[in-house]
Amino acid sequence: MNMRATLPVVQAAHLAMIGTLAGLKPHRIAGSYAADRFDILERAEHLEKVLAAVTAYTKVIVADTKEMVPIGYVHDETGLLADATSEIVGALKNAVDKMIDDAARAAE
Repeated sequence: MNMRATLPVVQAAHLAMIGTLAGLKPHRIAGSYAADRFDILERAEHLEKVLAAVTAYTKVIVADTKEMVPIGYVHDETGLLADATSEIVGALKNAVDKMIDDAARAAE
């Protein structure tokens, strides 16, 4: 007989998020010079991964909570996190595009 213990879904989600976050080290911008486009892209990719892990965890917490309370009290608004992630990462990537465009204009 297999007596394997299983974690509640919220605890498993928490462990997964912490494990993911522990492996995501932020890109270090070396020195005191201005960040270049590669630095910004590294930071954008880092934030995208961090926020994806937090969003996945949040979805589990909200879904589990929604399941445990009377119908209609908890609304899943986790899509707002995906929207925020898109806006934040998009702003960083737009900065990179602007840097490339400005450098191209300066080279003309």
